[in-house]
Amino acid sequence: MMIDDLLKSPLLKRALTAGEERMGRLVSQILSNERLMLGIQTVVSSAKTAKTSFDRGMKTAMQAVSLPTTEDVEELRHRLGEVETLLDTLATRVGRGPKGQDSSNGRSA
Repeated sequence: MMIDDLLKSPLLKRALTAGEERMGRLVSQILSNERLMLGIQTVVSSAKTAKTSFDRGMKTAMQAVSLPTTEDVEELRHRLGEVETLLDTLATRVGRGPKGQDSSNGRSA
């Protein structure tokens, strides 16, 4: 029997339908259980607090050994972009285009 034949089997389709119905009822019961949902919320909240503490500790440790954080690198990238734009603007104002080209005749400097 090939996989396609198995997937078309009415017996398999009924079994899948029954399984989906049971799973749906189980999920509904779980979601309607207030104590369980409160427990899940507590676990998620604790995990979030732990992650925040870990991130803070990691940042402190990286600063202690003088390593830049991801935020530091992103800030530098942003500043470099601003400086590059400023330099291109200044180069254009003094008669040279970006990348060292003379804007009056198109030759490289």
